[in-house]
Amino acid sequence: MKKLIGSLVFIFALFLLVAAYSFSNSILSPSSLVSIDEREKLSETTFSEFALPEPEAIRFQNGTLRLRGWYFKHSKKQNCGVILLHGLGKSRNQMMPYAPIFWRQGCSLFLYDARAHGESDGSSTTYGFYEKMDLERAVEYFSEIDNIPEDRIGIFGLDFGGATAIQYADGQFEYGFIIADSSYRDMRSWIEDMFVNQFTEASRIVTPLSLSISELRGDFLVNEVSPVNTAKLITKPVLVLSPSDSETKKTDSEIIFSNIKTKSKQIVFYTMPNGDSSPIQFPSIEYETAIVNFFKEFRLGK
Repeated sequence: MKKLIGSLVFIFALFLLVAAYSFSNSILSPSSLVSIDEREKLSETTFSEFALPEPEAIRFQNGTLRLRGWYFKHSKKQNCGVILLHGLGKSRNQMMPYAPIFWRQGCSLFLYDARAHGESDGSSTTYGFYEKMDLERAVEYFSEIDNIPEDRIGIFGLDFGGATAIQYADGQFEYGFIIADSSYRDMRSWIEDMFVNQFTEASRIVTPLSLSISELRGDFLVNEVSPVNTAKLITKPVLVLSPSDSETKKTDSEIIFSNIKTKSKQIVFYTMPNGDSSPIQFPSIEYETAIVNFFKEFRLGK
């Protein structure tokens, strides 16, 4: 009987280990969890449809890692630049519908594919742990080619991009402002919720081990990926955005906002636009107004 119990325990432990390793693949390579459809949506479009000129294709290095993107130089620049960071499993194409908002404010634009996404190098996603260092190099490079001070460069990001922006704003680096839409409060809780949504509640059993394996494989620390903690260190203007119909995103955004100590902060909950048959979903007027008001309040384009 003891041998049978021992064998069952061994089989169960082996099953957990195999499942955890498989789940760690999804964590480090999130394209398996997130549908990548923005390239298809944008394949038939041109930059002119966004009222933007043809960008300069750019490549920049962070150590041995090469990152690729686009640079839009504004001919009537208002002493501002904006880096747009895409969401998890996406690419810089996702940010094209948002780019005109900042272009209309007179800002030059810089979009790039995060490591292990799109056309950029890299094999693992670390949810901001290493991506914030890539962002540091992006700010430096953008400043060099656009001849704009680093403290006049703002950062706008969606979910994973927003979380990266907040983690970057920890007082070590120069930047102008942060706009974070739907940032997660920390990596651990976000992965747990993602697995539950993608699979079942039973996934909670294997998630801790999956995260530990991901740490070893990706050479980073999950507990240090925490926008909610980094938010305490933000000193520049910050706008937190969140869809009002997502309780998880709304809660995370509220917790992050409450941790921001600077008085130069705003939070806006917006209504998601209803789906239609058009290939591109542009942000609503309400969404753009929130950003424009943020620019006016803190004189970011002046």
